[in-house]
Amino acid sequence: MAVTAGPLYRVILYRADTSASFGVGTSLAEFDRIKNIGWARYLNDVGECFFSIYQDDPKLASLRGFVGTAHVKVLRSTPSGSYEVVWRGLLSEHEANARDVIFYAYGYESAMYWLITDWNQTWKTVQIDTLVTTLWNSRIQGQTNSQLGFVTDGTIQAPVTTSGGAVEIVLPSYKAYYKRSLFELKELVAVATSDTTNTCYFELAYTNSVTDNVVTFNFWKNRSTDRAIPLKYGVNVKDFGDRFAPILTRNDVFGVGSGAHNLLFRFRKQTTAGTNGSVLFGLRQEPIYLTWVRDQTDLERVTRLRSAKALRFDMDLSLYMKPLSLPPVGTTAAGYNLGDRFPVVINRGITVIDKTMQLIGMQVLANRGAERVYPLLLDRSGS
Repeated sequence: MAVTAGPLYRVILYRADTSASFGVGTSLAEFDRIKNIGWARYLNDVGECFFSIYQDDPKLASLRGFVGTAHVKVLRSTPSGSYEVVWRGLLSEHEANARDVIFYAYGYESAMYWLITDWNQTWKTVQIDTLVTTLWNSRIQGQTNSQLGFVTDGTIQAPVTTSGGAVEIVLPSYKAYYKRSLFELKELVAVATSDTTNTCYFELAYTNSVTDNVVTFNFWKNRSTDRAIPLKYGVNVKDFGDRFAPILTRNDVFGVGSGAHNLLFRFRKQTTAGTNGSVLFGLRQEPIYLTWVRDQTDLERVTRLRSAKALRFDMDLSLYMKPLSLPPVGTTAAGYNLGDRFPVVINRGITVIDKTMQLIGMQVLANRGAERVYPLLLDRSGS
């Protein structure tokens, strides 16, 4: 049986230039004799990568002192024979035995984990984009010896309360006490999407060019597109992983939230009718506590959203695409981005799915020319 040839991979490591805000410096090593390689991108989370090299490779001897600081570029071949960058990040750790060494790298988002906010940062009546701008300028990019000091300023947008609307989200009070910058960004993204159909996310963006070392920070209020590419089992989907957990369904949610001036709000959202309602499914209650909310309306909005999500059965879905049927996200040929929505059709035994789902991540594994692409999907935001 003929085997379809897949793309080739190369990995280039660079010194961190401490004289230029830890940006990409001179080349350390380039590997094209890679046994295995895997890389992943995730929406609003830290990307990851691993690659394994034979221990007898002479380029390895001088690398130990750079693990933890070096930049990594993962290159993937194109049909024309050239190469493009599909993943970038920081070389973070390795494991080795007498035969092989496995390197692990994490996306540039990982550097935000090590950077914390100031003590008792306080804002009143502030928009989310203002918070993100302050966090980025003073604590992520602006700190002395930050590993992200070389990253350039991009677009920071103000999230709004309705999709395509103009009412910007204003927080009456927001405080941070030595909080990890990564967690604060993730929290602000969650607030920005809590009552909208928008796909809000932050990113450290880079181009496909092998010679371009620029990385740009963006915070988008809505960067999601409905794609017409169907992901269908038996057509372009070879296998799938379907997690179906009705035990996690809730139909009676009690919301409690703390507001400004020591006010305490509460709201109960019950669902009695319908497939998942308490009449047919039984009573399943859940309390949620919000450390701060704007007002009673704010609490009701968030509780209703949590209730809608708690009624869902589909928890997550991973797909195993047929060879060369879907270019990985980040490639020139992909034509789509994380956060985009795709029609998904799976009718196989107990798994019956026919709906639009959102791409929240992608994992890619390659071994000697055989590439496997795994999209990760959830129900789309606001649905």
